[in-house]
Parts: sequence; C-alpha cells; structure tokens
Amino acid sequence: METKAEVFDGLILAGGQSRRMRSADAPHADKGLMPWRGEPLVAHACRFLRDQGAQTLWISANRHPDEYAVYGEVVCDDAGHADCGPLAGVLAGLKHSRSPWLLTLPVDVVHCPAGLGERLRAVARPGQPAYARTPDGPHPLCLMAHRDLADGLRAFLESGGRQVQGWLRSCDAVAVDFPDADVLVNLNTPEDWVRWP
Repeated sequence: METKAEVFDGLILAGGQSRRMRSADAPHADKGLMPWRGEPLVAHACRFLRDQGAQTLWISANRHPDEYAVYGEVVCDDAGHADCGPLAGVLAGLKHSRSPWLLTLPVDVVHCPAGLGERLRAVARPGQPAYARTPDGPHPLCLMAHRDLADGLRAFLESGGRQVQGWLRSCDAVAVDFPDADVLVNLNTPEDWVRWP
C-alpha cells in the first residue's frame, strides 16, 4: 500500500502562446520569461515548487528552450499534440516524471498557498487526480496527478478532447478547496500585472 510520503516532481506549464500579453512593443511576448517582482515568472514558479518538495522540476515550453533550461528540465509537446493546449504539456510531464506523482502549476499563477502540494497529494489517487478550487472557481491546472494517467490522457487527446475540466471529469478528479480568494491568481493580461504588482 502506497504512503502519503511518496515523492513528487514539479511541472511548470509555460508552453502557451501568451497572446493576451502581446502588444506593439512586445509582439512575441513569452509570459514565463517576463519579469514580475524582479524575476521572470518561471523563477517564482520554480522556487514555489521546490519549497513544496518537488524532486525534479520540468518545464513545458515550446519556445525559448535554452532560456527555460536555466530553471529546470525542458519538455516540449509531442509533434502530434502541437495544437492540444495545456493538456499536451501535462502529458509530456507525466511521461517524463521520475517520481510517481507530478504537481503541475501554470507559469502565470502567483500567490500560491503554502500547503498546495501537501493538500492535493493527501486526496489524489493513482487513477484520480486532485486539483485546487478557490472562491473564484476551479484551478484545474493546479493539479496533482499520478504518472499512470498518461495513457488515458493520451487517448483523451487523440479522441479530440481538449478541455482540461473535461479530462478531469473523465478521471473523477477531486477538487480541494482553498478559501482565500487572493491565492492562485493568474497574470493573463497587462491589466492583471498592474493589479498584482
């Protein structure tokens, strides 16, 4: 019988196109490499995952791999999943994870609660991932998942599935509530960066 003390790896999802952050001054913005509080977002995400106890840090990035490699081991989406959205990054992380469990975090999420990994791991099971939920709604990519879910996720993508919550429903994923509305904030737009300096 497995114990709750099993180690886990960390995965930072930085493979998106950052379209909402683009402007005339920054037409090719890569959000994970943009500075927030003096460091790129990816640096903050790495520090948080290490503090949570992640053994190996993986970064799902489809651009600027050399820059991201400073912070962790870079994985790219499989060629056949190039247009599958963030679940392609989750699949790449599950396939490469050296630990049985993988704690996933989007690179643009800030104000992470200290107990995120511990609380998600406490309820996750090999066939049943756990994800965070706040008063603002679900955060389905703040996720603890077992690497045995990789085959099912691949089948979901190859059947045309793209919605993260659709995949989670197919796994009977468990939501873990965090009552503070000011945690797990996404910096999606320039306005978000102004609101959360």
